[in-house]
Amino acid sequence: MHRMFKVRTSSGTYVVKALNPEVMSRPDALRNYAEAEKLERILEDNGLPIVAALSFDDKKMMETNGRFYYIFPWQEGRITDFNEISTEQCFIAGSLLGRIHGIDAQNTEAEEPELSEVDFASLLDTAVKKESVIVPVLKENLTLLENAQKQLNEARRILPSMRAICDDDMDPKNIMWHEDNAYIIDLECLEYGNPIASVLNLALQWSGTVTGNFNREKLKAFYEGYLKAYDNGFRSYDELFGIAYTWIEWLEYNIRRALGMVSSDAWEIGLGEKETLSTINRIRYLASIQDEICSVLNDLPAPDPENYDTHDDRLCYIDLVFEGELTDIPHYELPEGYRFVPYRDGDKKAWIDIELSAKEILSMEHGEECWRRYYGNAEAELSQRMFFIEDETGSKIATATAFYDIHGKGRPGEGQLHWVAVKNEAQGRGLSKPLITYVLGVMKKLGYTSVKIHTQTNTWLACKVYSDLGFRPEADSMSEDRAGWKMAELLTGRAILKADTRAGSPFIQG
Repeated sequence: MHRMFKVRTSSGTYVVKALNPEVMSRPDALRNYAEAEKLERILEDNGLPIVAALSFDDKKMMETNGRFYYIFPWQEGRITDFNEISTEQCFIAGSLLGRIHGIDAQNTEAEEPELSEVDFASLLDTAVKKESVIVPVLKENLTLLENAQKQLNEARRILPSMRAICDDDMDPKNIMWHEDNAYIIDLECLEYGNPIASVLNLALQWSGTVTGNFNREKLKAFYEGYLKAYDNGFRSYDELFGIAYTWIEWLEYNIRRALGMVSSDAWEIGLGEKETLSTINRIRYLASIQDEICSVLNDLPAPDPENYDTHDDRLCYIDLVFEGELTDIPHYELPEGYRFVPYRDGDKKAWIDIELSAKEILSMEHGEECWRRYYGNAEAELSQRMFFIEDETGSKIATATAFYDIHGKGRPGEGQLHWVAVKNEAQGRGLSKPLITYVLGVMKKLGYTSVKIHTQTNTWLACKVYSDLGFRPEADSMSEDRAGWKMAELLTGRAILKADTRAGSPFIQG
């Protein structure tokens, strides 16, 4: 796509990259390159072994006569041999990707996924009209491509929302090796993206899917290196296999190139024809080894709960909902020196302080916003619904509320356990189960017969408590958020998804 030149000068040896004019003519090209340059500097600042473009007058990209260039210092080494990739190289590549993702990984608000909408039938019609050489391969694989696109879109719909610095072009051709040290090159595609999708795509490339020589051990080694460097707890990569078919969009571009819809340049058309054939072959190969790949992905090592706090935003965030009937609620005594007290006027600040300490809210302002949203129109009810635990000094250190669905969508007799939190310094003192069961008892006295509890994967220890009390995943949540429940099971060591098979009361004393 771009052209590279080795240049020897009196001051040293360099590489000049001449950027493709067609690429640079795209409306967002300069903005995208500028963003990649900022991220490249972040990687430099974090000590990643990269071959970064040189800066001149604080500019990396050079322009002359309407053409754009980057200049790099010469790096001794060799590009990864696709046919001779070792498991050790896969481990190192995975760890480098993990280091990149770990710099600034964040959970983000869920958004509507960007779905692939390639009309392969229409492209085939165009190819037939132009008597293109790609007609036979398109015709033979039309159903395969449409099914692959369907799987891709289904995976994107369930992909958790995360954001991290991503180098999705860090395939084997973009890592050089010198004296067993790896150097990442060609960083112009750096951008913020989803790390879960990124690692899956790159792990598959490093494990041999590009050459049609998939190796289970290489896939395992890549993930081993990655998870050692960065682990957000997510483990349902097998259910996201459709992400591997991201090649669909690269295929569309190359079909359009092959049909002269991108450029009339004969070299571009020829390259499009070649890439169309190789990309379809890659998609066919992925489909043929899908089961084998998924068996490896389903057997990745579990996340180590010792590496995470009880509320840890490094974990991939997925909403979870427990449910249970309010029958035979067990009784847990508070430890000596503590007592339950109901909400009184003026306790809003204490509530915010507890939730802030437990990391359930981000700031005092966020706490005020949450209070208004959930309790602003219900403060007159809170003396009967909201409770605190006080210590010997009278300081409020924990809280929970016997509430209901604020949107009015709850079933008759269904309550909701709201905003359970224990101050950080008071965690580990045996307060959670007494608090939860006490407030559930209040809820039962208020006339509720069942309860739902909203929680999430990054408060994984709460999932352990709710599971120990016998709560089970709510049916829709169990179906829609299986990746989150798998995380909760692995972190807590509890068979949460089998909770609905337990006999007797939904509550289990422990």
